[in-house]
Amino acid sequence: MKWGHLIKKIIYSPWFLAGIPAILVILLLPPIGSEYKIEVKPALNAGKYIYSDLNADSISELILGGKGSPYYYISVMNTDFHIYDQWNIRDSLNGDVSTIFTGNFDHDRFSEVYVFSYKGDSLFLNVNEILQTSGTIMDRIYITKIAYLNGEVAASLKPAGFYDTDGDGNDELYFTISSYYQLGTRRLYSFDLKRNKLKCSQLCGSICLDPRMADTDGDHRPEIFGTMSASGNYSRNVPYSDSSTWLMVFDERLSFEFPPVEFPGFANGLFTFPYQNGKFKGYVLSHQANGADTSLLKSRILIYSKEGKLIRYRLANDFSNTVNIRVFVIRTSPSDRIYLLGDMFSELDDRLDVIRSIDLPFTTPISSFQADVNGDGEDEFLLYSAEEKRLAVYGFDLHKLTELAFFTFDTSWKFSAFLSEERQYELFVGSGNDGYFLKFNRNRFYLIGYLLYPGIYFSFLFFIVLIIRIGTAQQKARESFNNRLITLQLQGIKAQLDPHFTFNTLNSIASLIYLEDRQTAYDYMRKFTHLLRYMLNDAEKIYRTLGDEIEFVTTYLELEKLRFGDKFDYIIEIGGEVSQRELVPKLVLQTFAENAVKHGIMPSESGGLIKISVMKEKDYLKLTIEDNGIGRENSSGHSISTGKGLKLTSEFYEILNQINKRPIKHIITDLYNNSSEPTGTRAEVWVPIDEFIYNI
Repeated sequence: MKWGHLIKKIIYSPWFLAGIPAILVILLLPPIGSEYKIEVKPALNAGKYIYSDLNADSISELILGGKGSPYYYISVMNTDFHIYDQWNIRDSLNGDVSTIFTGNFDHDRFSEVYVFSYKGDSLFLNVNEILQTSGTIMDRIYITKIAYLNGEVAASLKPAGFYDTDGDGNDELYFTISSYYQLGTRRLYSFDLKRNKLKCSQLCGSICLDPRMADTDGDHRPEIFGTMSASGNYSRNVPYSDSSTWLMVFDERLSFEFPPVEFPGFANGLFTFPYQNGKFKGYVLSHQANGADTSLLKSRILIYSKEGKLIRYRLANDFSNTVNIRVFVIRTSPSDRIYLLGDMFSELDDRLDVIRSIDLPFTTPISSFQADVNGDGEDEFLLYSAEEKRLAVYGFDLHKLTELAFFTFDTSWKFSAFLSEERQYELFVGSGNDGYFLKFNRNRFYLIGYLLYPGIYFSFLFFIVLIIRIGTAQQKARESFNNRLITLQLQGIKAQLDPHFTFNTLNSIASLIYLEDRQTAYDYMRKFTHLLRYMLNDAEKIYRTLGDEIEFVTTYLELEKLRFGDKFDYIIEIGGEVSQRELVPKLVLQTFAENAVKHGIMPSESGGLIKISVMKEKDYLKLTIEDNGIGRENSSGHSISTGKGLKLTSEFYEILNQINKRPIKHIITDLYNNSSEPTGTRAEVWVPIDEFIYNI
């Protein structure tokens, strides 16, 4: 019993009751907010320029390329778009081969701006250390012939990076050229900027489309590898045909680190990432089978050693039902991390087993990127939905850092770091002809958001406590109201059984018996007991029918006439539209009739008349009790009554009006003749018909 009482006490406590809706609301609420926030600021003509710190002052310069008259130009500006210098290019620029990039091949303070130009089928390199007055300038350095068709360049060129191959203190520039169809070469190149010397790899049917340089084997020299595509538009007689994709890794001398590994299948893709785990060094591969030939390799994720040996693999459909999956490798110490974006966003271990997974932030197609959003030297994941117009940013622990509304048409994004004059880091995103600055900050008000949860709970607690208190107050008011009504009824009965009235009645009966007027005494006693029976039978009622009330007041007046003889007479008139079944407050006539007898008629020397009428006025019964006595002003000196009857009646009506839609009203009017002498009193009471009746 004790435990049951305790459990019941807990369940009915406001603290417990407030917790139920609070938990439901909290579960349905969207996330409070992000620990971090990103401010997005659009840039003008942003797709045509990049940012780079060319003079090592920790402030970015803007590098803008465009077509002037008659030359193409490269302009370098500060962050306020004020031009430092402009460099004219005599040959043509093309987006497929003329990506503007920067480097510092001579390792001094100033970086150079690089751009490839062309004239006809001739490819030229242009270099300018534009912020150094006596810096390096190389114009129209011939590189090689390039695929050219119908007056247009038919090749793509991608820079891979810089490395000092021969140890002379100056880096060589590495890049790939992939000609379209069979119109030209597909090779990896290095160019010695000091000696103007070009080297190239052997001719291949397939070469890295997006080359990358990284030290994958720990020998402090870079390897070159990247994204491969089986486009199937180059002759099969060429080594390493593009009818397949290849795990193809070059060393800094442009030789293969190991014999290329073939992944047969037209229209397939191969993405290669460096990977190390403790002492193990090698590569993570994502092979995507996009061709219709299902007899060939299915899409899979693979790990290869630095010697080109397969360590293990998993089929892509082990992780996801989507056609294309995206693999990321984040370089961390002591081991790199592998991530997979498919039906879920997952982290894998070195056995390609899932360590953790989270739901994707969007249900529509997602474009995914790696970039250093916050300037801490480590990449974050950027997931973008063009349909939902939202951008979500995740850390390498798969924790969502922030999400924001963002929209751009072009999802081929290019990133560059931007350092403002205040040396604050922002990430510049080039998207087609548009560009945006992403400024990543910690949300200082993030923790304040968690106050919302206790706020929700305490709001419900306050609301429930308020309801309980209001209910308790209403219950007490009802009890007080009921008690007051009962008290009023008892007081009304007591007032009716006035000792003076009762004793006089009994004395009158005794006198009649003494005079042996037995019949009159009997009638008097019969009427008196009838009156007492009425009062006792209706003691618990607030309302009774108009007919019962008229019968009661008639009995009362008959008793008074027996007491006082012919001192007064009375008339009761009932309107034809009144049924006498209407409900009226108990004693509504008797109280005023009693006042008329006591205070109006009895003090009068000539006696008088009491006239009672009941009429119907719209939705009310109009009860009128009128006497032709001495009036209230003159009666004050003749009566010893305390006047409690009228006070009780007024209070009685006031309480009833709290539950009535339409109030009970009463007015007492003093009557005068033309000489302003009192001629009586009129009491008028309006009782609403068909009101809700409250019975105790």
